[in-house]
Amino acid sequence: MSDFFSPAARDNAFKRAVAAFDDRHWSTASDLFETLYHDQQTPELNRYLVASLYHDQKYLLAEQYAAEQDPIYLDSAQHFQLRLDVALKNQQFIFAREFCQVAQADAWRAGGLAQVEVAEAAATTELAATQRVIAKQFYHLGDVPFNEQRQRLERARQLPLKLYLQGVQYLLVDPFLHPLLRADLLEGLMRLRVDQTVKLHWLDDQLYPVATGDLRPVNDSQAATAIQDYLQNDLGQTDPVLAANLQQTVTLQLMMLYPFIDRVITAPVAWVQTIAGLPLTTLLSDQDTKTMQSWQMTLNRYMAELFGAIDH
Repeated sequence: MSDFFSPAARDNAFKRAVAAFDDRHWSTASDLFETLYHDQQTPELNRYLVASLYHDQKYLLAEQYAAEQDPIYLDSAQHFQLRLDVALKNQQFIFAREFCQVAQADAWRAGGLAQVEVAEAAATTELAATQRVIAKQFYHLGDVPFNEQRQRLERARQLPLKLYLQGVQYLLVDPFLHPLLRADLLEGLMRLRVDQTVKLHWLDDQLYPVATGDLRPVNDSQAATAIQDYLQNDLGQTDPVLAANLQQTVTLQLMMLYPFIDRVITAPVAWVQTIAGLPLTTLLSDQDTKTMQSWQMTLNRYMAELFGAIDH
């Protein structure tokens, strides 16, 4: 049941919004659709609202609403094009490229990427000075606190691919960057379908070559699959509150261990039980127990830094 509207009032408001949209009264349409959308966040209302805002040249607001439901723009060429148009108006070049690379966009990928390249070239000409500032800040991400690192990382997604990749390759070997952000950058190369070998400074302070074409999502690792199965189908049935609390911790740990998750978590259920302080249902050797505890201490240290920065 709607919180704001009776069914009849909602239907009437929707008809007025569509009429304003059809008449190209974009400001009126966006106001009406925004009210409706705040009441019910349906895909149809999201797309109408984003299209209205886009035509009303309120590009940043259109981007914010579209980003709430990106997958709903993959059901047709028209909707895909709208999402791409909004992203490119906001110079969201890295997102636009990732969006073109998802499996559902296969039919529109080539045309979409060609549009991104044209937009990148135009921005390089028109916004060269701005891009240099963003790139310089991006390349020195490790010099600033975590919260500023996140902000610079978000701004860097407005860089053309070539400048962005230069920064990523530099940052992957930066020992002062939080491992969560290094992992996010690395997984981003997979989403962009970049196929090259990069160097990665990992949690053990060693450098490793990583073939980005071989990368898989974090949740595709054997450990992640086993952990999710345990949290949902075992612990989740006996203590759902504890399972939900552990989910956030484990998700962050898996991300920080990327892409070598399965090298570290060789006993996934015991790993979760150790975090929770539960009795182990898997027998581990003393050496395996010590190794697991040592890794968890390392991860806990980075997580303390992370939550301290967020709280601050």
